[in-house]
Amino acid sequence: MFVEYYERHIEHVQGDCFGCIALVRGTELQHINQRSGYQQGDEYIRSIAEMLSAVVGSYRGSSVFRLNSSDFAVVLPNIPLKEAERFANNVQSKLNQYQKIHDLTSVAYTGIVSYEQNKPLGELLANVDVAMNIAQSKQNNAWHIQRQEDMSASSNQGSQNWRKMINDLLDKQSVTLVIQAIMPLGKSNNAYSEIQARFRDEEEHILPTSSFMAMADQLGKSVELDQMIIEHAFRAMKSKNLNAQYFGLNVSAASAHDDKFVIWLERRLMKEGELAARLIFEISELGLQQNIGASKRFITMLHRAGARITVEKFGVGLTSFKFFRELKPDFIKMDASYTRGLEDDKNNQYFMRLMVDLAHRIGVKVFAEGVESQEEKHIIEQLCLDGAQGYYIEKPREL
Repeated sequence: MFVEYYERHIEHVQGDCFGCIALVRGTELQHINQRSGYQQGDEYIRSIAEMLSAVVGSYRGSSVFRLNSSDFAVVLPNIPLKEAERFANNVQSKLNQYQKIHDLTSVAYTGIVSYEQNKPLGELLANVDVAMNIAQSKQNNAWHIQRQEDMSASSNQGSQNWRKMINDLLDKQSVTLVIQAIMPLGKSNNAYSEIQARFRDEEEHILPTSSFMAMADQLGKSVELDQMIIEHAFRAMKSKNLNAQYFGLNVSAASAHDDKFVIWLERRLMKEGELAARLIFEISELGLQQNIGASKRFITMLHRAGARITVEKFGVGLTSFKFFRELKPDFIKMDASYTRGLEDDKNNQYFMRLMVDLAHRIGVKVFAEGVESQEEKHIIEQLCLDGAQGYYIEKPREL
């Protein structure tokens, strides 16, 4: 029915035609079926359908389709991407409520793309699938919009094409490293510069980093990718004589929880003793939450080797401080959503100040990311954070 609708109302329609398509994926079906039985699984699917129908009802001409066991497609005709963000936030709000009531780890994720007349359905579905993969790498019940400027690199990229692209980059050991400083604030001098990876396709177009990393995670390539980035960073730090500085390196949850990777990284850090003391590994709060035991082992290993740890994208998972105290991180980096428009948002100011007070009591430094204005930096300084990172402070530059 969805394919028939698309062909009749979008692909072959006469006149102007535009809008958005959302793919909503219920990720807990198998878990509910196994834990509570298929009747509860059916109820879960019905509930997602009802939530989507309730939100979609306020959009004229919109339709909801069930594509397979736990995937739904939502067609939003004549809706621009900005309005699609409002739709996505409404869906996420309902999913969050359902998650709380039913004590689930998550409910569903949403990927969104825009469409126009004569757009082939296969290309559109490939793009919305990438958006879905990116959404699943964010916080619970998250959404992601795959915008036009990101699509040139990722359109027509099914899983096989992504696998070939990632394998080619691994074979060629092809990665560009950029660096972005965290500016120390107040009395703190414990900031560092974050090393970030950039990837290019065969035509030398820069690939959207979030899409690339999400697909690498889905295809089981995160460990190899992290190893390649770390090796390149080590070589750059030594060849450019950067020993006098401190550096941050991102690590995926898949790598941090992989026993072979942890053993490999410990050996590399022991071998590069002087470098280890100048390294801070960054891993997302939600990534750490996926496996608390493995996260603790990873952090213990880093401290044993002389390195340190930052919990990045902090605040989206609302971690309990009991869990936080057990992990013993050295730094936390507040998610950029708390920084945006901070000067006008008293709730975010209060929450950030609360996090700073709690973190400082247990000896953890707090950074803000996504700082893009003088006003945001001023408020962050008033809230006694220890460092700030973002385009206002410094744009990423080649290492």
